[in-house]
Amino acid sequence: MKRLLYILFIFIFFSCTDKPVIKPGFEFSKVKTIVVYPTPDYKSFAGSGSIINKSIVYHLMKMGVNVVERATTPALIKEVTLSQTGITNNTINVNLISSDVVLLCTITEFKDYNVIVIPVITENKGSIVTTVKTVDEPIISKDDSGNEKIYYETTTTETKKSDEGSLTKTEKIEYDPSRVGVTIQFLNASRGDVLWTNSYWYSSLSLSNAVNECIYGSLKPLKKLLK
Repeated sequence: MKRLLYILFIFIFFSCTDKPVIKPGFEFSKVKTIVVYPTPDYKSFAGSGSIINKSIVYHLMKMGVNVVERATTPALIKEVTLSQTGITNNTINVNLISSDVVLLCTITEFKDYNVIVIPVITENKGSIVTTVKTVDEPIISKDDSGNEKIYYETTTTETKKSDEGSLTKTEKIEYDPSRVGVTIQFLNASRGDVLWTNSYWYSSLSLSNAVNECIYGSLKPLKKLLK
């Protein structure tokens, strides 16, 4: 039981990161708005990019940063244009703030947890019980003079009882945890220079927890720079 709890603890709170790389001279404290570009889906996991983006927006807004999602910008512009021409009745007041900083995210790992069932066969080879019985029997003989001689002959009998044994089939369950990894970059929108980059991954039995903690851990070092 203790071993199982220890394994669960490792799975739920297991992460790894390197120190972020920062371009000297850029004043992050002046950044008020960050444009978040769509994150491409991880191979073989449709929708993973959207899940990651929602978590990025959530954590950036908790830091007090204005966020513009690049994926929604064309739709907003179209809707504003339609409302201004009177084609639609929607009243929309959208201020599309420009920004010097854009965020790009690449998913390096994205997998849900998996339960692995391993068959285990235990063999009982059986046992052998040996019973030894010794009997001394008198043997009488006569010598050339007619005198009787008595000596004893030992007879040993051995009994073996064999247990055929058995095979016991059981199952061992192992958990391959969820794991999410990302690389996040902040770029100068006008020049394309990388201003800040960080890589991070997190493992958990819950995929949603792995996503949340991975994005939180990857963006956490940025919080001090933006103040």
